[in-house]
Amino acid sequence: MKVVVEPHNPAWIVEFSNAKASLEIILKDVQPLSIEHVGSTSIPGLPAKPILDIDIIVTPETLASARQALVQAGYFDCGEMNIPGRFAFRQPGFGQNDAAHGEKGQAPEEMRRNTYVVIEGCVALKNHLDIKRVLLSDEGLRDEYGQVKKGLAEKEWANIGEYVTAKSEILLKILGRAGWSEEDLDEVKKANT
Repeated sequence: MKVVVEPHNPAWIVEFSNAKASLEIILKDVQPLSIEHVGSTSIPGLPAKPILDIDIIVTPETLASARQALVQAGYFDCGEMNIPGRFAFRQPGFGQNDAAHGEKGQAPEEMRRNTYVVIEGCVALKNHLDIKRVLLSDEGLRDEYGQVKKGLAEKEWANIGEYVTAKSEILLKILGRAGWSEEDLDEVKKANT
């Protein structure tokens, strides 16, 4: 399989706003702590797979009701997928094995999304927010990560997991710049292997 990586598109911010508005309606009775645009599409100037990454931040007490509300709205609950505190969901129309590689959604204008319900304070959330924070503030590291992503997009992969593993070195460098300890980085290494 190939992974599609495109130059940053300002329309991705608008796409996130639309997705967030829809999620706020779905989750109106849950009242998540926040809904955040994370991942490469949230960082101006960074090439990215044209896939929105969205974190719905909840407390442990509201986790079950958030998951239930998404399933009732047609999302497919993939569970934690070996990342504690982060529950992955496929948008309506896609199932467990329909990982997004950069292709368009069912309608040509629809962006694919990786939607996560994450427990406040979990390592996965800290990972997403710290990577975004560092890349927004460090142009050199942002450019380096962009070059890595473009190079990986030229290769064939057996699955999306292989692609994610291939990005591990640069992601660990970014998290190191964010101040993560070796112990924290070891947790990320375990999750990405």
